[in-house]
Amino acid sequence: MSKINEAAEVKETAAENQTDTAPAEKSNGRNGKPRKNPFRNKKFKYGGLSVLFTVIFIVAVVLVNVIITLLGDRFMPTADLTDSGLYSIEQSTVDYLKTVTDEVTITVTSEEAAFTGGSSYYYQTNEILKKIAAANSNIKLQYIDVVSNPGFIANYTETITSNEIMVESKATKRVKVLTYEDFLSITYNEQYLNYYGVKRPEKVEANAEQAVVSAIMNVTDTDPVKVAVLTGYGEKENTVLQNLLKTNSYVIESVNITLTDKISEDYDFVFMFGPDKDYSVADINKLDTWLDNSGKFGKNLVYVGNPKLGESPNIDGLLDQWGLKVEKGITYQTDENYTYSGMNTYQVLSVPDTDFSKFTNSSPVHGYNMSPVTSKWADQNGNGNITVQSILNTYAGAVIKPQDSGDNWSPESDAERKQYSVIMQAVKTRYEGTNPFSSRIVAIGGMEFLNTSFLQTASVNNSQLIMNIFNVSCNKEEGITLTPKSYNTSTFEITDAQKNGLVIGFVIVLPLLLIISGIVIWVKRLHK
Repeated sequence: MSKINEAAEVKETAAENQTDTAPAEKSNGRNGKPRKNPFRNKKFKYGGLSVLFTVIFIVAVVLVNVIITLLGDRFMPTADLTDSGLYSIEQSTVDYLKTVTDEVTITVTSEEAAFTGGSSYYYQTNEILKKIAAANSNIKLQYIDVVSNPGFIANYTETITSNEIMVESKATKRVKVLTYEDFLSITYNEQYLNYYGVKRPEKVEANAEQAVVSAIMNVTDTDPVKVAVLTGYGEKENTVLQNLLKTNSYVIESVNITLTDKISEDYDFVFMFGPDKDYSVADINKLDTWLDNSGKFGKNLVYVGNPKLGESPNIDGLLDQWGLKVEKGITYQTDENYTYSGMNTYQVLSVPDTDFSKFTNSSPVHGYNMSPVTSKWADQNGNGNITVQSILNTYAGAVIKPQDSGDNWSPESDAERKQYSVIMQAVKTRYEGTNPFSSRIVAIGGMEFLNTSFLQTASVNNSQLIMNIFNVSCNKEEGITLTPKSYNTSTFEITDAQKNGLVIGFVIVLPLLLIISGIVIWVKRLHK
């Protein structure tokens, strides 16, 4: 073979070997240069990972927003930024609502938009309704326009109009209808009301939580406790206390004792609030008969003394049979550690350890112009089947200020300084075997203990103590104590337009910006 042929074979073999071992590269068809595989490019690989992570993050953000939006109506993941908790419900309310096993329906008698669009008061009320319903799956909240659905009203005997709240129990079939004057605590200008007969609001407070919880208690209670509030002898009406009792599912009825032959045994309590005249012998006998209850007992009389009551031998005689006496005069505290606002008759009081002394907080109990309540028996064992017990005392250092003394009165240096009882109970008990049956009289030494300020102020425990007295006396489960909340508070509120703007911004605009930013970054890295 010639050298020329040998050289040709060597080149041909080398070319074949190069074809077998080298990776195939495609020509771009123009300049003959090989085209690179883009999927093996480092820029593509790292840029693709960046885009992938960006997309995953955006999808996660969108999903979280969607989930929160879907669950929001039920679980209310919102913050109440008002300093008084205007849009929140109390923990005591939450605890009570968790115990509700009956199916309860709360019906707003208008469409939600129409109800909340009326005013900020109705908006706040609606937020409270949502939180109450969210606290227990047995409580259902619905909105029905009774104007366009007249057939709904036909199912009820109650008078029902728009913008009201109905609370209904499936088990008891009882219904409570709340008007705006129930879920809004409105104080009217007395001058306009008295002289012109016109209701001109002077102060409006949020009362939806109290009103709705009270309604739930009332419609679900299978055996409500009945209280007769006596009239006929100048007794004062204590609307705040009555509303507090109603909140805790007590049934309150006014009874003029002078116009009835006897007090019905259906009543568990009789409430005498500050009569300014002595009862007649006949009416005292009605009370005595009712307390005895044909020997069955089980009745409770709460008597609140009036410092302006003059001689009252008949009332005093009834109390004396039970070993009690509301003394004339006012307790006057000489120890400034237990006075309030520089007033010696405005005192911080001492709560002894009894069945009535369980509170949900450590706030004090206050009293103003409180008369001492004493017992003719030296110790609490009483006499026979009657025992006495002090429920509320002054602190040591108190003296008795005469009833007719002026504001400049001061005690003598040698006046007896000691602790006085200002609320005391006497319990009469009989036994059937080992089972006790009791009636009782609770004597409170002054109406100011239950004044509006004390009962509606959360920083004192007067409302809790009086509710404890009622609840323990009738073996009722512990209730809750709620006070209206002021609308005059620092708030952080947004309109529907602002809310929609936030939703659009966080659910749509922000994710889109992130997607666009990711794409721009990827493109720039791809072309580096």
